[in-house]
Amino acid sequence: MICPYCKETILDGAIKCRHCGSMLNLGHSSGMDSDVITTDEIRAFVGDTAHYYTYAFSKFSLSGVEKFCPTWNWSAFGFTFIWMLYRKMYVQSFITFVVFCIPGLNIFLHIFVGVVGNYLYYRHVKEKILEIRGVQSSQNVYPVLQEVGGVNRWVISFGIIVSIIVLLLFLLFFASITAFMGQQITKITI
Repeated sequence: MICPYCKETILDGAIKCRHCGSMLNLGHSSGMDSDVITTDEIRAFVGDTAHYYTYAFSKFSLSGVEKFCPTWNWSAFGFTFIWMLYRKMYVQSFITFVVFCIPGLNIFLHIFVGVVGNYLYYRHVKEKILEIRGVQSSQNVYPVLQEVGGVNRWVISFGIIVSIIVLLLFLLFFASITAFMGQQITKITI
């Protein structure tokens, strides 16, 4: 086989050219562009809620060209960085958490992530699928997609525990403020 980029002779079925380092991805998509992901690949990667995401992802390439269009994701809106952690988007989750800690930006962050969450997840899924497709043989792609993709189920328990802790801290904070204010009022009236 000849590398289409550097024209050097390489092994038949090679995924990457050993001379120029170009990713070949020949034959993975049965004639499709090497950067196009299939619905079956999305289903294998996403898991149980693939029907929702395949529909949402289809909006980003309706014209045949990939581009952002606003969509709405209630889970992303309500849980922001916890939703991203659940969907294994670790870098995005960290960035969102840091922004979430800035006072005054919380509601804007929730709305922003609600609108762009599906697109951010689409970009994450596409990047991971192309990465896996580039290093795995065609027989191993779907099992690896199922293993690497999916969700972090432990995040649900983590989110519940963190929510309970935050609620208890708020209750403790307001109880101490109320007690302090009660003491101040009794000092003033005495």
